[in-house]
Amino acid sequence: MITIVFVTLLMFSCSNDESTIMPGRGEGTVNLYLTDAPFPIEMVAKTIVTIDKVEIRKQETDSAEASFVVLTEDPMEIDLLTLSNGITEQLASVELEAGTYDMIRMHVSDSKVELNDESQFDLKIPSGSSSGLKIKIDPAIEISDGQTADVLLDFDVSKSFVVKGNWKGGKIKGFNFKPVVRCVLLGQAGRIEGTVSDTASVALEKASVKVWMPTEEMEDDSLITSSFTNMDGKYQIIGILAGEYYMTAELDSFITDTVYNVNVTQGESTIVDFQLTPEP
Repeated sequence: MITIVFVTLLMFSCSNDESTIMPGRGEGTVNLYLTDAPFPIEMVAKTIVTIDKVEIRKQETDSAEASFVVLTEDPMEIDLLTLSNGITEQLASVELEAGTYDMIRMHVSDSKVELNDESQFDLKIPSGSSSGLKIKIDPAIEISDGQTADVLLDFDVSKSFVVKGNWKGGKIKGFNFKPVVRCVLLGQAGRIEGTVSDTASVALEKASVKVWMPTEEMEDDSLITSSFTNMDGKYQIIGILAGEYYMTAELDSFITDTVYNVNVTQGESTIVDFQLTPEP
């Protein structure tokens, strides 16, 4: 499977009361992309969200209050399962007043899941999400005159769509929608890519590859993001801040493989290959 970057370029002017740009103060450009950390794909065909508004918050100096600038108000229906292995969709490209921006506010108006058997579940949107899901930009974006910043929103499908029922037994009763999104400035991040194969060097499809925080014990809350391998056993995870991580690769009927001391460098690709041993 060839990794393709889908780019939908949307140009917007910031003209509402909260986001008026004063002339002569210098402007930079923010490009906003969306990707995901995949949900188990053996039973799910589509995970669709409708995003009808995205804003970014500008920090103010002195006593002025921080204000939100509208990036887009055009509803966009997106299947998050199409955004994996480095695939992104550009939500907006907007010229902003120079300054510091520290938060994204994303409004999700609708969400649904479709299974491989074509059954669908319309999900209830939490009140916090409908009023605007707040996503911290850490570190904050510093935009100067003429500068362009590429911001990645990593929509974690595996955490955002919580299955009701025993899905490992093949029975899904529904989903709870609890959106989890991380925000990364791509210019300060690197990527991890590689392959997963078995001991006979056969490529393994749909193996789960996860990136963990460097803690002594790997726990659910230390998971950064994840991906699944394609039909060639390849994976690609983008938007990983420079630093040291642990990684795991797992697949049913195989022993989980762990790689320690994975160093990610800003602007570069780190190659990590896994070899899984069949369970006895």
